[in-house]
Amino acid sequence: LHYPVMAYPETRLRRLRAHEPMRRLVRETRLEPENFILPLFVCPGEGIRREISSMPGHAQLSIDQLVAECAGARSLGIGGVLLFGIPESKDETASGNYDPDGIVQRAVRAIKREVPGLLVATDVCNCEYTSHGHCGKVVDGEVVNDESIEWLARAAITHAASGADIVAPSDMMDGRVAGIREALDEAGFGNTPIMSYAAKYASCFYGPFREAAESTPQFGDRRGYQ
Repeated sequence: LHYPVMAYPETRLRRLRAHEPMRRLVRETRLEPENFILPLFVCPGEGIRREISSMPGHAQLSIDQLVAECAGARSLGIGGVLLFGIPESKDETASGNYDPDGIVQRAVRAIKREVPGLLVATDVCNCEYTSHGHCGKVVDGEVVNDESIEWLARAAITHAASGADIVAPSDMMDGRVAGIREALDEAGFGNTPIMSYAAKYASCFYGPFREAAESTPQFGDRRGYQ
C-alpha cells in the first residue's frame, strides 16, 4: 500500500475516538452556560416588558426590567449580555448611538452598578438610531463608509466610558474595526476588546433582530455593505 505523504500511519487519530470515555476526555469544545452571550434589547421608560413576536420569550425591556433580567442571567451562569438600544427618538445622524447619556450608555451603567461581575457587551451599530434604518450616513441615497465609521468610533468610546467590557460593531463598514481600535486607544480604552461580527449578510435571517431593535431599513436594502 502507498500512503500519501502525511503523518499517517504513525499518527492515528482514531485512537482517541475509539469509545465515549476517551472522546469525552479529549474533546475540545464544551457548550456551557458561561460560553453564551444573551442578547437584550433596552428601551426607554420604566416597568416596560414589550414582547417581541418574532423572538418568543424575549422582550424589549426598560432599564429597571433589564437589570432584573441581567441578575437572572448571572444567577444562571450565562457568560454575559449583549445590549441593543432602542432610543427615544431617531435622526439622520444616529446621534443616540454616541450620546454619552444614551439608552445603552445608561443601561450599561445601571447593570455595572446593580449586577457586578456580569460581562456586558454593546452592539455598536447605527441602524437602531437612524431615522432611515441604515447602518451609516446616507448621502444621495447611498450609505457612505468613512463618515459612518466616525459615528461608530464615537459610539464605542461612549460605551467603553460607561463601563462596557466589550464593544461589538455589527455594521459591516469597511475598516470599522481599525477605526474603532484607533479611537479607543486614543481615548484611553486600550484594554477594551472589540468583538467584530466577522461576516454579516443582508439576509432575512436577521429579520427577528431588526424587529427587536426596530432597525428595518426604510428604503432599499443593505446589500451594498453587508
